[in-house]
Order: sequence, then structure tokens, then C-alpha cells
Amino acid sequence: MIAAGASLPLDLADAIKQQAVAAGAETSAIRGGDWRLAVVATVNSDGTIVTSDGITARRTDTYVSPTVGDLIRIDQSSYGNWWAIGRGSTGTFAIGEAVTKYKTSDTPRSSTTSISADPHLSINVVPGTYRVDALIVYTADTAADLKLGWFAPGSTTGAWWPGGSDSGNTTFAATTRWGAPTDFSASTLPVAGVGSSNVVACRPTGTAVVVGTGQISLAWAQQSSSATATTVRTHSWLELRRID
Repeated sequence: MIAAGASLPLDLADAIKQQAVAAGAETSAIRGGDWRLAVVATVNSDGTIVTSDGITARRTDTYVSPTVGDLIRIDQSSYGNWWAIGRGSTGTFAIGEAVTKYKTSDTPRSSTTSISADPHLSINVVPGTYRVDALIVYTADTAADLKLGWFAPGSTTGAWWPGGSDSGNTTFAATTRWGAPTDFSASTLPVAGVGSSNVVACRPTGTAVVVGTGQISLAWAQQSSSATATTVRTHSWLELRRID
């Protein structure tokens, strides 16, 4: 027994200090809030995940489509509760992520019916399933129209719809084109022009199932060759959201 007022031996004092530090590191009420990285081992149906070292954490609303193997950030409160904040970037296109490309200048094309990628509307992709959405603002002569299609990595499948006026129309009082190809990167569809001085728009949308790496690009040309240019205009955009 150590007498009152006596000093502890240095080795004993050091041991007690180390034990106190270790106890504090393991006790959330002492340590306070904290965060760290973890790997998802189990995805539960109740909105929680279990990490590879056995911690159960509740996902935030922004952590969508959790997948076993995700490297995530988890936060702990001073009461010991855990939140799964979300995935860290892997440097590729993550599930739930959306990427948008915006067209910064007009692109006119004349006397051509061979589609080619728009110079602004291309997005890099990795294998996965993507929701495709675009707004295409354009002008086209009634005899030329606008032919739309997609370039994508080989063996990409899916379906899409051009979301615009039927190519037989020549005025703004137009019938919508309802046809939709059941492939993604093989077929093309035209939408109407109503004169080279009249600005119109279409809203292509669809699903792309990608099995390789590369780019998804909006591709287009004139439906009928004309010396009067068909122009895809500034303020058009393309957005991809990976959903699987």
C-alpha cells in the first residue's frame, strides 16, 4: 500500500495513464463524436448496414443503393450511435451518382445524314445501368429535321425515346413521336424541324445497360441532307445517373 502523499513509481504511474487513455478511446461518452472509414459487409432491409468489423450503422437518405464492399464513412455520436454517411469516391462512376454535361456553344451541321457525337454532350461510363436524360434545343429546316442516336461502349443495351415532335410535322402544333427503340446504341430516330429560324426542343430519355468502359454520347445529324444547317444549340444538356 502506498502511503498518503507518496509518489507512485514511474512505471506504475505510466501504466495507469496508458490504461486511462485506452479506456477513454474505447468509451464514446469520454471520447465524444468521431468518424472513420469502414467496409460494408451486410446490407439490411431496415435502412442499416453492418461493417466488416461488426458495427451496425443507419444509412442517411443520401446514401443510396448500398452494396457489399462499399468503402464508406461512418460517424459515431457521444452516445454511441452510428451513422453510415455514404460511399467514398472510387474514381469511377458510383451507383447513385449523377453527371451532367452542358452545351456551351452552338453546333451547326449541314449536308450530312451520318450521325456523329456532339462535341459537348459525352460522359465517361463504367459497367452498370444508367438512367439517361437530355434536353436538346435545336433549329432545323422542315425538309432536314434532326436525327438522334447514341454512341456507347460495345454491347450496350437498353431502350430510349426521343421525346419530341414527329418528323412529319412542320409547325409548332405538332404530334409527339411515340416510337421508342428497344435497343440503345443501334437505332436512330428523327424529330421535326419547323424552320431554321424557329427554336424547338426535344427531351430524349432512356435506360442504358453498359458492359464496357468508354463514353455515352448524344449523336446526331440531319434526317434529310440539306445545305441549310441543323443546329444543336447552347443550353442543351445531357445527364446520366447510375442506378445499378
